[in-house]
Amino acid sequence: MTLRVRLRAIVACITVLLAWGGPTMADQTEVQRYYESMKDICRTGPLPDMTATWLRARQAMDAARESNNFAGLKSPTEAWLDCFQSPGDGKE
Repeated sequence: MTLRVRLRAIVACITVLLAWGGPTMADQTEVQRYYESMKDICRTGPLPDMTATWLRARQAMDAARESNNFAGLKSPTEAWLDCFQSPGDGKE
């Protein structure tokens, strides 16, 4: 009987670990694509593909219920407006 309890506890721990790590991995791929698409925003301005990538990254974060990013992802328009408020914004 003790073996059954231990086995159930081990299976429960493994299930929790797999459920906890799975969505976060998928989330990081979409977020990385978003940041990659935004690298030239100060030079190009917001483009339609940037907005589409931003929407996919937001959806992935919502699906993963990622709560450790308190600031969230800036929209391409908000990021572009930040270019004018920072010195050395790379527009040259």
